[in-house]
Amino acid sequence: MADILEKEPQIEMEYWEAIASIEERTQSINNDIHRGLYESSPEIIQFLIDAQETIECLVSKLFDKFGVIPPKDCPKVEVGQEMPPAPEGKIYYWDWYEAKEAEAKKQFYDGIICSVCPFSEGIDSMVGFNIPCGLWKGALYRLEAPHICAMLRDLSEKKLHWEIRQEAGRQALKLFKEKQAALQQAALEKTATEK
Repeated sequence: MADILEKEPQIEMEYWEAIASIEERTQSINNDIHRGLYESSPEIIQFLIDAQETIECLVSKLFDKFGVIPPKDCPKVEVGQEMPPAPEGKIYYWDWYEAKEAEAKKQFYDGIICSVCPFSEGIDSMVGFNIPCGLWKGALYRLEAPHICAMLRDLSEKKLHWEIRQEAGRQALKLFKEKQAALQQAALEKTATEK
């Protein structure tokens, strides 16, 4: 498990982040094998086995520490039938997973400039952590920095500000600039504390 995890999770969100990260890595590897980008080797197969065992171990610890009922122990219901309520003080794994994913998305979205941009299609339009943008037809996966709009690759800052003002008015531009300054300050403070 130590080879798969960078550090042992302590809080619920760290457990979710670890599980989601492992799932993303294994899905990427499986997709690459399926597309023929490389063949599965004994090392890759062992990694996938270790990854699955790590997830199972994390899920088991979730039950012990936080009352999250593992999928294998959840009631079996027919398609279309509702699950019975979880026992008091407990939560079913997939309910927990979806709640933590929503929490992580909100935290991520609130921490980037897109959260105040009138061209952002909003958190509810996000697929995974991809950010739909109405100014740039498509979705952005990662920003260069939380306070830097990806549009600055194609537009000058002056042009971007003009576009925002045209789309949503002076108040929206003011809000955008204030959020940008706050995020930039937070990034500088984080860099200073990491040194």
